[in-house]
Amino acid sequence: MAWRPAGINKSSNKSHVSRHTKSSSSLSLSSSSSSSSSSCSPTLQILAFETAKCMVRLVALYKSLSDDEFHRLRNGIMKSPGVVTLNSDDETYLLSLACEEMLENLDQAAAIVSRLGKKCIDVELNKFDIAYHNMKQGIIDARTLDFNTEHVVKTIDQMEKYACSTSVLYASLVGVDEMEISKRKKWRRNSGSKIDYFNEEISSRRKQVIHFRKISLWNQTFDKIVALMAQIVAVIFVRICTVFEPFVSSLPCITAKNRNFNRLHYNSNPKSPKGVTFRLSSITKIDKFITKIRYMDVNTEKNQMLVQSAPENTVGAAGLALRYANVIIMAEAYFYSLKMITDDAREYMFEMLPMNLKQMLRGKLKSHWHKDAEAREGQQGVAEGWKAALEEIFEWLAPVAHDTLQWQQERNLEQRNLDAKPTVLLLQTLHFSDLERTEAAIVEILVGLSCIYRYENRGKRGGIC
Repeated sequence: MAWRPAGINKSSNKSHVSRHTKSSSSLSLSSSSSSSSSSCSPTLQILAFETAKCMVRLVALYKSLSDDEFHRLRNGIMKSPGVVTLNSDDETYLLSLACEEMLENLDQAAAIVSRLGKKCIDVELNKFDIAYHNMKQGIIDARTLDFNTEHVVKTIDQMEKYACSTSVLYASLVGVDEMEISKRKKWRRNSGSKIDYFNEEISSRRKQVIHFRKISLWNQTFDKIVALMAQIVAVIFVRICTVFEPFVSSLPCITAKNRNFNRLHYNSNPKSPKGVTFRLSSITKIDKFITKIRYMDVNTEKNQMLVQSAPENTVGAAGLALRYANVIIMAEAYFYSLKMITDDAREYMFEMLPMNLKQMLRGKLKSHWHKDAEAREGQQGVAEGWKAALEEIFEWLAPVAHDTLQWQQERNLEQRNLDAKPTVLLLQTLHFSDLERTEAAIVEILVGLSCIYRYENRGKRGGIC
């Protein structure tokens, strides 16, 4: 369901729900504070939409690390003909790309959890940034962070339900806004008979908004929701280390009980606010930042983004991944279509090519047309030969192009998309593809497509240029 958090009127939305909800249990972080009185924990309210987006990102990451998905990554995606031909057949290299992308996604989610944690009553949740930093230094006890435990699975299900109900809440808010706009338009036109209908409809939808605020993230406390997400962040990080550590040397070695954690002192039996059962102090140190040179640098601002790390000889480094993906997909559509290529479409496709590719294409086509002038017989057989050749190329080239567009769309639509399925990885796209091999394949399919159209007389001119 489409949604846009940025489009919501914050002041109007906040007016319907009180700013704070009272926790029914006392908050205690240590034995000295166990007798403290219960405190009010604020609710997410307008931040529910950003929180839902973060939850969806975490759930998608969690699902992408299942045994089945990791098996599909290693034995399906990484061994697909397009990835092997254009990107790499080096399993360690490809797994390192997958690992880095997942860690970047986790870092982005953790940054949001950390920011939300600053609004929590629980002092431990206030210090989630310290806890996450120390986790990435290898200071973590993984005994309670098993990936497939019943508790973790229930937490994931709960997060999905919260995200779904928050999406419905957003849709209800949008519906009320649209009805209000329609009502004002009718009022200006003096359509009095319609006003009563709009008033009834708006009243009904406002009741729906109140209902969905109660059951969605809007009415949940920061402490409860941040604790849920903090636990899943830790679970995902341990899982990434577990499955990728044999291939990525910079990852901490996570065991059932990390030796580094043995030296840490933490409160083993702290009391928690209502609904908060996960304690950061039970898995890592939260008192201060710990830096160990032998582990990775976790300052995400200093880390080079994976997108920016493509080697110079790749399509991504040349900034051509999206353009080439569009050319390939357009050529594929025309190849499987019986319709002729219009002059406008032909010109549009040709103009999408950079100058060096235009020159390569013209040179190849000129060579083919010269051969045609010498031997005009058997053109139908040549067309059939090109069809077979192009079909073989599209079988491995087109999936990489489609994944390139999907990768971009998933990120462009992230503000609105609440689908928690595993996402396309950058290693599946043209971003890390060898530039020379990719351009050679594109020229080949455009030459072949031109020959097919020319020999079969699908268009007046035939060809791409």
